[in-house]
Amino acid sequence: MESSTWCYLARENEFPNVGDFKLLRLAKRSVIVVRGEDGQLRVLLNVCRHRSVPVCRHAHGNARTFTCTFHGWVYDTKGALIGVQGPGRTVREFSERAGLRPVPRVETSGGRLYASLEADGESLAAYLGKEPGNARTED
Repeated sequence: MESSTWCYLARENEFPNVGDFKLLRLAKRSVIVVRGEDGQLRVLLNVCRHRSVPVCRHAHGNARTFTCTFHGWVYDTKGALIGVQGPGRTVREFSERAGLRPVPRVETSGGRLYASLEADGESLAAYLGKEPGNARTED
């Protein structure tokens, strides 16, 4: 799977509650699909910005935070860094550059969630228009 291709990830209704998440693969990358406190679905790269260790190790569940097992950095459902470990360490010194990276393009169509690792490229609508047997409606 090319990183520039749109990829189907899940159905929106699989995440009815704040904190509902699934750990999935997108072009060989581990990603977390999570319903945030604001009700938005996000697709975040499952890599701590500190030491590149996965922050989520469960296939699915409900969580308000994700914690890196290496140094204990804590991220919220938006991917923002909200906690760090260590004497004299504060979130403020890292927060601007240390949030989980969101997947650049995430869109829905007919209740289905799609994502692409490339910031630019063909629109989801154009991509789906090319797919044979494309179903655009909620089941």
